Amino acid sequence: MANMHLSELVDFDSMTVIQNGFSKLTGMSVSLVDADGVPVTPASKYSRFCFELTRSTMEGRSRCEHCDRMGALRALRCGKPEAYTCHAGLCDFSAPILVDGRFMGSLIGGQVLTDEPDEEAVRATASELGVDPDAYVQAIHEVPVIGKEKIEFAMEYLTALADIISKMAYNNYMTFCKSRELENMTRMKLEFLSTINYNINKPLREMLNLTSSIKREELPEHVVVMLRRIEKMNQNVINTLADAMAFSEMTRTDSDIIETEYSLATLCEGLKLTYTGRLMERPIEFQLNIEEDVPVELFGDVTRIRQILVNLLNNAVQYTKEGRITLHIYQRKTTYGIMVYFEISDTGIGMDEEQLHNIREMFEDVRNNRLVDEDVLAFGLGMTGQLVNAVYGDIQVASTLGQGSVFTVVIPQMSAKG
Repeated sequence: MANMHLSELVDFDSMTVIQNGFSKLTGMSVSLVDADGVPVTPASKYSRFCFELTRSTMEGRSRCEHCDRMGALRALRCGKPEAYTCHAGLCDFSAPILVDGRFMGSLIGGQVLTDEPDEEAVRATASELGVDPDAYVQAIHEVPVIGKEKIEFAMEYLTALADIISKMAYNNYMTFCKSRELENMTRMKLEFLSTINYNINKPLREMLNLTSSIKREELPEHVVVMLRRIEKMNQNVINTLADAMAFSEMTRTDSDIIETEYSLATLCEGLKLTYTGRLMERPIEFQLNIEEDVPVELFGDVTRIRQILVNLLNNAVQYTKEGRITLHIYQRKTTYGIMVYFEISDTGIGMDEEQLHNIREMFEDVRNNRLVDEDVLAFGLGMTGQLVNAVYGDIQVASTLGQGSVFTVVIPQMSAKG
């Protein structure tokens, strides 16, 4: 709280509406100042005498800020606003803004006269401030003269407004605290996962290298089979850790969507190169099919789209022993842009009805921001659903046990060429 400033706790637009309403009702000026008397918002019902002349000099601005601060502290001690005469001879009053018991600033109202001005005193003040005396006298005659009853009504009204603003600022402060607490928890979680990831990943990769070395020796077939199983289990753990890290990074509070122009062809060629290489020693063919009417240059969050495709392709690679994996891309036009369809199909082991139901239910839970069951996340698709939801897309799945699966992701995009 000690480092918070009033400008961080109040909404500028809301304050403008509040101030304009007060000025329209009372005919008086009002502004919000911080604890040092420095204005946070421009004054409503502009006074040329104050803002063009008095505050135009360093001495005048310093005196105004001192008056505002002293007026607020006086109201704080008395428990209610009291009218006072500022250094330039105007009638002002102040209502303090308190947030969690701390004085953060005040609403300064008034900038009016209760009697006709003393021109001699006005000229003397002008000389002290270094302001043209004739202009100063002319400006003070523009200031309205208001009776005591109307000033008392305005003070009561300003007190009520200050109380409302104090509550608004307090609510914003509590929201900030909760956000900071959540951010700290997220950072601690990420640091914990990073440590776990490092401490487990390293020995797992050493085990993978060791099993690869042992496989080069002449061994009985059943031993080779067991080594392959160890390799697969190790790789699954490594992939799960990578998913957990990526999921944690994605759910951080600062993971905003970043949309840029990107080349769909470049994205897909990179994926084709990667997965053709990965499948080179396996009886699996990787196919890429982009229909001709799909724009080559698109506008969207290419980082998240790439991650979605990588997750689904990794899933296909994991559950496909032979046959093919296909990435088929096509589009459907809409009134505002296009819907790009990314269809990832495989000839893998597929899913039974229960598995398929769980996957669909998980995607639906993610879409509606419901809690996702940890057992379902074991399929490695929980993060994919979150990513698709983040880019305002949709994901569907179809599968037949023993024949393969098809995941279809639909993402709204704009053609970069218009």
